[in-house]
Amino acid sequence: MAYDVAELLHLLWRLNDKDDVRQSVEGPSAPGTDIATLAPETTMPLSLMLRARFAYAGAWDRAAFGQTWPGLAQIAATTALVRDRPWHVGHVATMTGAFPVPVGPSRIALYGLDAARGDATYLVWCIDPVEPAVCAFYGGGFDRFLDLSSYLAFLVGERSHDDSAVMMPGASPALGTKVVV
Repeated sequence: MAYDVAELLHLLWRLNDKDDVRQSVEGPSAPGTDIATLAPETTMPLSLMLRARFAYAGAWDRAAFGQTWPGLAQIAATTALVRDRPWHVGHVATMTGAFPVPVGPSRIALYGLDAARGDATYLVWCIDPVEPAVCAFYGGGFDRFLDLSSYLAFLVGERSHDDSAVMMPGASPALGTKVVV
């Protein structure tokens, strides 16, 4: 099921506001074509969903699970700040084996961060060559979503579970996706 990213972001803002989350948001990120990955020398092209996300807002403090979603221009610097933190290294190790195909730092980008708690959300290019999957580490849990719209739908309550079942190593990919080797 496809969801409108801008609509879901707006709904997330309203729900956070209703729940008295002390969030703040910067204006949209400057237009860009790439997003920094965990490998400093590598970027990935912005997908349509990511373009919609960064057109909606730049940095978004306390967007979900207490995490700040950095603006597009802040991602590389934010990644550098956590690169050697043990919890981040553990997240990367978990993601490396959590998909039907191996992934490494050049195919992973930081999307959200609560450094004080060691919680983070990542984008992972592994199943669909264009739209990255989303991995969210929060409260000791680990959820995986086929794409940004699925993750946002989960955050706003339009989905009750993640996509782990269809993303397990050896599992068949979900309808409409391709495994790229």
